[in-house]
Amino acid sequence: MSLLGKLLGRSGEDRAAKYLAGRGYTILERNYRLPQGELDLIALDGDTLVFVEVKTRTNNAYGAPELAVDRRKQDRMIKAALGYLKYKKLHQMPCRFDVVAISGAAGDHVELIRNAFEIDRRMF
Repeated sequence: MSLLGKLLGRSGEDRAAKYLAGRGYTILERNYRLPQGELDLIALDGDTLVFVEVKTRTNNAYGAPELAVDRRKQDRMIKAALGYLKYKKLHQMPCRFDVVAISGAAGDHVELIRNAFEIDRRMF
């Protein structure tokens, strides 16, 4: 990934964290790395643990940002989330997967997609 891409991603994650905090989420972790992959944001929404993928695009030349969270990306997030739950011993905690899509040249459009996808039991 280019330096510009990394800066855009970091800026998007900052924006997403502020956006979620403004809606009552408590940000617990940012860029949490595990052998299974990386989780952009991990937050609490009430008593629910939320694994958040942030996608930022300056334009829609490659489609809307949320479309980049394809099945392959979802599978990696699920595996990383399960690793996090195991490591932190949070097996019984309710959880979900959200996506924050940020678009526009100034990152001025933010969309939260709650429950963007679920665990596919066929993976295991």
